[in-house]
Amino acid sequence: MIAFGDYLTHTKRVGDRTLMLYLNYYRMIDLDCLPNQEYINAFIQEHKNNSVVRGMMLNLLKFKGLNKQFDMPDRATGKTKKRLIRAISKEEIETLSRALHNHSFKQGLIFDLIYQGALRRVEVPTIRINSFQWISWQNNPDDFCKLIVLGKGDKERKVLINPLTAQSIIDFYSSKMPDLDFLSFANTNELLFSTSKGDQLTEKMVYDIIKQGSKKYLGRDIRTHELRHARATELERQGVQIKDIKNYLGHSNLATTEIYLHRSESESLEAIGKQLSK
Repeated sequence: MIAFGDYLTHTKRVGDRTLMLYLNYYRMIDLDCLPNQEYINAFIQEHKNNSVVRGMMLNLLKFKGLNKQFDMPDRATGKTKKRLIRAISKEEIETLSRALHNHSFKQGLIFDLIYQGALRRVEVPTIRINSFQWISWQNNPDDFCKLIVLGKGDKERKVLINPLTAQSIIDFYSSKMPDLDFLSFANTNELLFSTSKGDQLTEKMVYDIIKQGSKKYLGRDIRTHELRHARATELERQGVQIKDIKNYLGHSNLATTEIYLHRSESESLEAIGKQLSK
């Protein structure tokens, strides 16, 4: 895997996020079965024939000099049925955060960061300790702490993390490494989340933490993407302009952001009434 990772990084020059996604699929491949057209087709179809698994397979075949011997299966056609985005109440957000923290600090932290930063689940595994702007935050610890994440196309964006959440990260690492000074901590390049074996979390692991946790503690499943929608809606209710919400979520156009906003009919009528009464 190291050789393929080096090929992707230095020869193909893929970004960090793309590298992570490719290697996640690469770990699932049975290399003994690879020089086989049926296996290639089956593997890609098993993983929903999306652009990422196709890109990984094509690069792997090129890396092994097999790209002229095998074909990629046809691309998926037709529209994918969109899932209904369900509303999440403030009480459910608080209940799930508290329950996940009681079960595991890291799981609770994953939930808090996804919600507060309106993160995509794929952005969570790439977060490192020094992804937070600790030094500037230390000068004003009552303010929000900025977190830099890698979004789509390996584009960086900054999100805001609650000061209590930021402080809890420092407290957690201080309890584990009491001799670690703040400056060394702030510059640590270690992944914030990893498996028990020290490997990087996969996108599915992040998804399952939220889905299984919500089923256990709320009695219904919540998907990570629904937390982004809930956060966008909350920001709008607090008076944040849609253009600012667009930038916060890392969208390229306003039309996408508008899909994320879920005002009820009564809320819309109330907002219109306030504007008409001015």
